[in-house]
Amino acid sequence: MSIDAKVVMQLRSETGAAMMDCKKALEEAGGDKAKALEWLRKKNLASGEKKQDRAADEGALGAKLEGDALTVVELSANTDFVVRNEQFKKLLDDLVALASAKGITSAEALGKQELGGSAVNDVVRELAGKIGENIGLKRVLRFTGAFGYYLHHDSKQGAVVELEGASGDAARELGKDLAMHVVFAKPEYLKREEVPAEQVQKEKAFISDKLREDPKNAKKPPEILDKIADGQIAKFFGERCLLDQPYFRENKMTVTQHLQQAGGGAKIKKFTFLRVGN
Repeated sequence: MSIDAKVVMQLRSETGAAMMDCKKALEEAGGDKAKALEWLRKKNLASGEKKQDRAADEGALGAKLEGDALTVVELSANTDFVVRNEQFKKLLDDLVALASAKGITSAEALGKQELGGSAVNDVVRELAGKIGENIGLKRVLRFTGAFGYYLHHDSKQGAVVELEGASGDAARELGKDLAMHVVFAKPEYLKREEVPAEQVQKEKAFISDKLREDPKNAKKPPEILDKIADGQIAKFFGERCLLDQPYFRENKMTVTQHLQQAGGGAKIKKFTFLRVGN
């Protein structure tokens, strides 16, 4: 049958599907636009399923602070190019808003919610098929209480720092500042006690061996070598532990010293570093 080019253009405008796909959909639907829309939807779902085995190491983070709760959603994709797609960005915004409104705390729970008349998982797969990439709902996190957060401008990194001894706007401001530090310095642990003992012992043995093998240390007394070793292990902690790291705005003081200087008795309870793909 003959398909009106104007109807093909309308279908393309509404769905963003390829011209030939729109024409094929109308042919399969006998010219019925509603049926053609359903045909395209099913085609996109099937196509999206085929993309699921491709690595999705790119993506974007979306966040929404509503009242005393923060919701973070990560939507993954194959390439950074797709992350800049307006449909991808709108879907991420919609998912963040939905998760925030419903108080959702997991990707599994969000995937079962309804968005625009369809299950979220189906909406995500449909967009994957339309764009031709493995787009996936990777994770959903929710934070409440005293905390501050920071999401980098590229939407690929962020952090949330939960506090005790602080509340309200003061917690938000201090927590955001510390979250910016986390994104900048990327600590692995909050404090020294969290570093696995085996890892610490291995580093101490490495430092001791290196000091003994250095000819310049041959005549130095053991107590001097011990002090050098203590300094190097402190540096080791300073690279990995948030409380020991040089504060990113003023590296002559540690994060612990910055907290003491900030006053108010606030302490870091926990931090969460967020990075797309991890």
